[in-house]
Amino acid sequence: MSAIAEDARAPNDVGVALPARTPVSMNVPHTAPAASLDCHDRPPAVSTDPGGPADNARAGPPIDHTSLPPELWLEIFRYATHVPRARTIAPPDPFVPERPANYAWGMNSPIQSMHTKCAVVRVCHAWRMLATELLYEHVVLGSVRRVYLFCRTLVESQASEQKVIAANGLGEAVPAMGHGRWVRHLEVQRWAIQRSSQSTRYWECVVRCVYLCPNLRVFSGIWQTPLPDGLLSALEQYLPSTLQELYWQQDSVLIAAKELPILTTTFLSKFSTLRVLDLRKICVLEAERSLQHVQFPALTLPRVTYLALPTCPLLLRFASKQVLPELCHLILDAAGAPRTVWAHLVNRELTGFLEVHGHKLTTVELLPPVTQSFRPGPIGISAFLSPKTCPRLDTFVFDCREKAICPSSAALAQVSDRDGRESAVRVVAAHSAHGAAGPAAPLLEEAHPRLRRVGIRGTSISRLYPNKPAQAQAHLNAFLGCRAFFPALEVVRTLGFLVDTSTDMFAPDVFIWWTERFERIGVDLQDGEGVVWMLEEEQKAGAPGVEKVIERAVSRPDAGPPDGLNTGLTAPCEQQTTSSTEVKNTA
Repeated sequence: MSAIAEDARAPNDVGVALPARTPVSMNVPHTAPAASLDCHDRPPAVSTDPGGPADNARAGPPIDHTSLPPELWLEIFRYATHVPRARTIAPPDPFVPERPANYAWGMNSPIQSMHTKCAVVRVCHAWRMLATELLYEHVVLGSVRRVYLFCRTLVESQASEQKVIAANGLGEAVPAMGHGRWVRHLEVQRWAIQRSSQSTRYWECVVRCVYLCPNLRVFSGIWQTPLPDGLLSALEQYLPSTLQELYWQQDSVLIAAKELPILTTTFLSKFSTLRVLDLRKICVLEAERSLQHVQFPALTLPRVTYLALPTCPLLLRFASKQVLPELCHLILDAAGAPRTVWAHLVNRELTGFLEVHGHKLTTVELLPPVTQSFRPGPIGISAFLSPKTCPRLDTFVFDCREKAICPSSAALAQVSDRDGRESAVRVVAAHSAHGAAGPAAPLLEEAHPRLRRVGIRGTSISRLYPNKPAQAQAHLNAFLGCRAFFPALEVVRTLGFLVDTSTDMFAPDVFIWWTERFERIGVDLQDGEGVVWMLEEEQKAGAPGVEKVIERAVSRPDAGPPDGLNTGLTAPCEQQTTSSTEVKNTA
């Protein structure tokens, strides 16, 4: 085993993979730690007497549920030990329906997952041979000691495997790779400054670990200190050219020309199969000065589909210089950039980036800055909503703290539909009365023909009460009033906010009030589960109006629920069996 699971290591562990993918019998002895996992439903004995029960057995052989193909066992083990971002760092679809927290379905932590994997490999020899690779799929080297131990484990397993190959007379026909053959995601975290003598050995072990992992797919580098000279060239030499995903985090960069060789060299161009490039946590402290002195090479990255960047002008300029023919998913993280970066520099470089890559983007996510002031990020959301800038944009996700969209006077004059124009005028009037927040720049000039899904993060029920104006309501009202500018819009979803988990007893009524307003313009307003909350058809007449319920809820916050509050509500649960319900659960 590795340093990650030292306590699970057994003596004479060679770690040689099975020679062939043949079904493995999983009969666990009664003395095994997990004997309860064995199937205790055994097929009945078959009599061989003529005319006996043997005639019934001729229909087919008995089914042995204790013997399964190894691929199926591996999938079962992976499902039981799944941890997000362990096998891939690609961003998931933001519109995958969320589910309320359930302790029975609780998400594994890395420590819990590793404990489960260690328990699995201890069950029996067959499971050990099969599941050892799970221990090495995602390796995190977060300390100097762990780097040394993991390097030693890889070297010893390779030497042991070489002895087995030589004993079988295979010679050089089968290369010895050791446990490194199973590593898919290697994460190196360098947090503390070590003494020079130890530091040299540390970096040598890191490079050797990379060299001994020939099937690596994901590499994550987290560096708190500047990288030593020659490290990047060594990684370029020993990282496999088939690398698919790269995460690079570097803190407190002062002189980008010297401390960011990943951007100023041809390092990235070696990996022609790279699909995910995550640079969102590179923090350049003096980006304005670096913009004047740094020259970026123009590289071709033919397979990059997902790109994550901070709202840093230096990184935006770097991305605008690259050739990314397959780019379609962009993430801009305002939390990764320093607060001293001026917004006008960010917007200037973003304009240049969108001129080069905007026509390819189909999904854009804006992540907010991490502050207690709830201030918006440096980028206005309307910068992506022009058909000239991002004509193929299908999905747009942002935080509710951002400034809301607003059409220009010239755009209002072009709206032919009278109701649509009046709704947009109300949006403009609301922005004029809103005060300091104001609308997002630039103003909307044309309708976007392709935008289909909008996700708003950071919403809570306290920000949806109509008599308590909040920025989340400004966004909802903006999309209500600007329906004419988004003819293809189908879904607006409050990502992260689930009505079913809210402790506010009036949360369903408040959300239904907004849902009915969106229903009038032909758009589904969904909560984080992807559920449209509505009233049952046969009880709409008897239930009190939602506006009246909200008014009573606000006027009597300490009182119990008003009469009839829950008489017409439909919750997205399995107990709801009424055939006339209007609740829709759409992904």
